[in-house]
Amino acid sequence: MKRGGPTTPQRSRARARPNLLPWFRDGRPKGEGLAGFERHRQLRPKAIASHDVRVIDTVIIGAGHAGLAVSKRLVDAGIDHVVLERGDIAETWRTQRWDSFALNTPSAVNRLPGGPPAVDPNEFLGRDAWIAELETYARQSALPVRTRATVTAVTADDHGGFVVTIGDDEMVRTRSVVVATGAANVPKVPAAAATIDRRVEVLTTGTYRRPSQLRDGAILVVGSAQSGGQIAEDLVDAGREVYLATGTVGRFPRRLRGRDTVAWLSESGWMAQRPEDLPDPAMMRAVQPLISGVGPRGHTLSLQGLARRGVTLLGHFESADGYRLRFAADLAQHVRFGDEIAARIRQHVDDHIARRGIAAPPSEPDPADEPADPETFRSPTELDLADRGVRSVILTTGFRADYSWLRLPVVRSDGSVVHEQGRAPVDGLWFVGLLWLRMRKSGIILGAMDDSAHVAAQVAARGVSHRPRAAT
Repeated sequence: MKRGGPTTPQRSRARARPNLLPWFRDGRPKGEGLAGFERHRQLRPKAIASHDVRVIDTVIIGAGHAGLAVSKRLVDAGIDHVVLERGDIAETWRTQRWDSFALNTPSAVNRLPGGPPAVDPNEFLGRDAWIAELETYARQSALPVRTRATVTAVTADDHGGFVVTIGDDEMVRTRSVVVATGAANVPKVPAAAATIDRRVEVLTTGTYRRPSQLRDGAILVVGSAQSGGQIAEDLVDAGREVYLATGTVGRFPRRLRGRDTVAWLSESGWMAQRPEDLPDPAMMRAVQPLISGVGPRGHTLSLQGLARRGVTLLGHFESADGYRLRFAADLAQHVRFGDEIAARIRQHVDDHIARRGIAAPPSEPDPADEPADPETFRSPTELDLADRGVRSVILTTGFRADYSWLRLPVVRSDGSVVHEQGRAPVDGLWFVGLLWLRMRKSGIILGAMDDSAHVAAQVAARGVSHRPRAAT
């Protein structure tokens, strides 16, 4: 399994001013307006000795939608800061999404602070269109983004701030750090995948791009959440034979009562639920529901719908011995669970409409959302890849965060971070863009508007009295 990494940052040979990042003044690019921004945003200061460390109020790490949203808030508040990005703007969207990928939420709810309204509120942007939108947002907002700047360490200093190391030896001192690197940095690979015969091509969600890149023959997709279901459909659309190892995943109808379901859930307050509102905290560990934004208005994606299109459904992937793979006998449970979650969402929307007295039409017929009889779903518990002609396996089993560079006492043994609504127990450190950071919507684009305001206000409130002193 191969995965591309960020390019090593290039650095300018120009001498830097001692106590200010050279391409910014008062939190904004030097020069006039966007022209100044374009002229100076690609400057690369040279590596410097530890006694000559630059100082800036705040460092944001990560230039995805969450990091850019916080940056816009800080620009508006006049806070001197820089956004450091290991690759290019929207690097994760750029490098971990396949060609036919589309956002699962309509443009109406994918708004960032100070950004323009959606051209088409009902549109589901594809990967490249969303990347272009984020690049335009950064440019038009004159956000101080420095690309190809890989943060290799964040440590505490002796003055109540932090030292951020870029690359091998370039350092910046700052009073505040906002970590916006998200939770999709490293693919989660099931231990059982290690014993699949090495002659079988194995990819992950992050390395799959298109059906034509795969070897001829059938494909096994492991995982049936959003990525797995959508990739399986992408392969079927290309005429490939597909096997899908399923899991316990909920399903959302794409549209209900004349509107996109996400719009109803946002309006009803469902997306604003906080962890303490949940009847069971374990609900926060649920994977993202099966749904798709592909097509003019997106569409419902279900296990039974995929089966009708010819996908061979399997239970949970348990183990592998060369070409022979084993699966649990739990396919019926997975079909039932998807139907149950869809029914709850339909009921929630209906209840909201009734409470508000909203005049909403009945839902349109949606064959993919029709409940199935789970007992009619039978699947083999063993699969011989060679016998079935399966030459490629795609692992769509999620990602995890990588905080190996965050050398502060906030990372748990399981790799998660300690925080309270985004604020870490280390003064001056915040997180954004994480699942359930503050509420249900925090882990998707929809949550960036509120969470960026929450974090940026605290960064600003920390005050200039905490500004780190230049090292001597």
